Amino acid sequence: MKNPESQTVATVEAARLYYEHNFSQQQIAQKLGISRPGVSRLLQQARDKGIVKIQIIDPSDRGTLLESQVREKFQLNRVVIIPNDNEDDKIIKTRIGSAAAGILDDYVHSGMIFGISWGTTMLSVARHVSKKRLKDLIVVQLNGGVSRADYNTHASDAARKIAEAFGAIPYLLPLPAIVDRPEVKDAIVSDKNIAYTLRIAREASVAMFTIGSFGYDSALVKSDYFDSAEVEELLKRGAVGDICSRIISHDGEICSEEANARTIGIDLDDIRTKEHSIAVAGGKGKLPAIKAALKAKLCNVLVTDEWVAGELLSDN
Repeated sequence: MKNPESQTVATVEAARLYYEHNFSQQQIAQKLGISRPGVSRLLQQARDKGIVKIQIIDPSDRGTLLESQVREKFQLNRVVIIPNDNEDDKIIKTRIGSAAAGILDDYVHSGMIFGISWGTTMLSVARHVSKKRLKDLIVVQLNGGVSRADYNTHASDAARKIAEAFGAIPYLLPLPAIVDRPEVKDAIVSDKNIAYTLRIAREASVAMFTIGSFGYDSALVKSDYFDSAEVEELLKRGAVGDICSRIISHDGEICSEEANARTIGIDLDDIRTKEHSIAVAGGKGKLPAIKAALKAKLCNVLVTDEWVAGELLSDN
C-alpha cells in the first residue's frame, strides 16, 4: 500500500465499509487483510483528506451549553468551542483550525468576497479546509504581513491555500504589516493595485481573523515591526493584543494612533461591521486580547477553546 493510488483506494474502501455498511474495524481488517491499527489509520486519513466528512446536525442550532452561554453573554451570532484538557498550544491551534475550517461551508459561497488575516492560526484553518469548487469567489488578504526578520509570518499562505481549495481568485498584500512612518504607508496604499486590494478587503461580507496577544513573544514583535522601546511604550499604554495588525488595548480600541497610522490593512471598524466577522483564537496567552475584542464587539462569531470559554463566563 505504498503506492499513493492504492493507498487512496484502500482508504476509500475502509471508509465505505465503516461508515456506509457498519462494519467493525476488526471486520474491515479481516476483509482487507491488514491489522486493526492499520484500519484505524485509514479511517483517520479519510477524515484528514476530506474523503469522509462528519456533520453533526443540531436541531436547536444552539450548540453545547457552554457555547450557548458564551453566545448569550456576549450577544454573538455563533460560538464554536473545542475541547481543551490542558493540551499544549499546538494541539489547541490544530483543533481550532479544524473547527474554523468546518464552519466555512456555512459562510463562504459562490459570488462573494471572503477576507482572511495571516498567522499560524489562520494557516491551520487553511490546512483543514476541504476542497470544493465555488464560482466567482474572491479570497482577499486583510492585512500586510511581510516580515523584515527571519520569523516566518506565513503572510499570504492562508489566503492562497483557501483560494486554491475553493477554486477562487486570491488577492494578496505582499507588504509589511507596519511601516516606519505614516507617509510611507500613504505612499504604498496610494498605489492603484494595492488600493484596489484594500477596497476589496473592506467590501468582503465575511472576514475570518485571529486575535493575537501582544508582548515580546507576539508575532508582530518577532517579525521585527517594533523595537524594545516601542514594545515597552505600547505595554505601558495597555496593549493586550492585535487584530489584523491593529494593536488594541483592554477595551478593544486602538492602543496607539501613531502605530495605527503606520499599519497597512483594513480598520477595526471595517471588521466590526462585516456581516460575518469570525474570530478564531484560543489558549491562555490570548485570553486578555479575546476579552478585549469581545468588549469592543469586533466579532459576531467566535471559535475558541473550553478553558478560554470558562474564563470568559467567570469574568464579571
